[in-house]
Amino acid sequence: MATTIISAATNCDLDTGSYFELAARAARTCVERSDVGLDEIGMLINAGVFRDSNISEPAVAALIQKRIGLGLAYESGRAPTFSFDLMQGATGLLHAIVAAESFLATGAVEYALLVAGDAHPSTMRDVADFPYGTGGAALLLGNSPTARGFGRIHTCHTTSSDEPIAWVALGEAGTNGRSVISVRAGADDPVDLAATVVQPCLDEEGIDGGDFAEGSAVLLAPAQALRFRSRLADALAIPSRSVVGFDSSNGDPYTAAPVHAYLNALNTGLLDTARTVIFLAADGTSAACLAYHPQVVSPTRLACR
Repeated sequence: MATTIISAATNCDLDTGSYFELAARAARTCVERSDVGLDEIGMLINAGVFRDSNISEPAVAALIQKRIGLGLAYESGRAPTFSFDLMQGATGLLHAIVAAESFLATGAVEYALLVAGDAHPSTMRDVADFPYGTGGAALLLGNSPTARGFGRIHTCHTTSSDEPIAWVALGEAGTNGRSVISVRAGADDPVDLAATVVQPCLDEEGIDGGDFAEGSAVLLAPAQALRFRSRLADALAIPSRSVVGFDSSNGDPYTAAPVHAYLNALNTGLLDTARTVIFLAADGTSAACLAYHPQVVSPTRLACR
């Protein structure tokens, strides 16, 4: 048995600027697309960074868990759903996959639901100095005898990543601190950071340009930097058509970007023949990637929301 992606969903509805609500909507859609009941999900991990009112306690995962009605009842003989936040910037979702897989592999939980996404703390959309789009995304993970699961995660970060990428300047914010946020961009080239983690991953998996050319390998490259996909393809010496991004009409989905890229590849048929899918997340301070080996059966294409 190995970890497999059962379903995925995104939500960028325009009627709300609340990350809590958008992540909850994505989570509900994700579960509805599966044959899994809410009572079967034993874990929820939130990888989103920017949230309503800059709330830090209780955990955002617990707030989303309550909104979707997941594992709220304490019943004899049944373990309650375990939920927590795992924030690692742009790479948080990949780290959440690794964390969830460790529980799935031991049978501690049967299914794990991961959510990610971001919103300005004011819950207003299109704030001028906020660089990320407003939205939520979800992945439902489980075990399958026909999947080979995920490989080892590869990571790198710059020395500047030890400094905050987002903060509230309390002296300037005054009593408005729960509705403002300052964000800085990383100083390093995300393509360089991405290549640093992807190349050893490909070497470990025994994948080269020929695998990408024939469609047996796909690289999900969810970053908005100028010419990111083509420059990364050149750096790795792989066909640019095998490097898949996402629709950027709603801005940069940041922590939710890997799900957007996965659904884009799924719905354009690029996963129909893929034996290896390389998940990548990167920004100007860090990068992470891991290989995913999907089920032998071709996945069902899903409509993005």
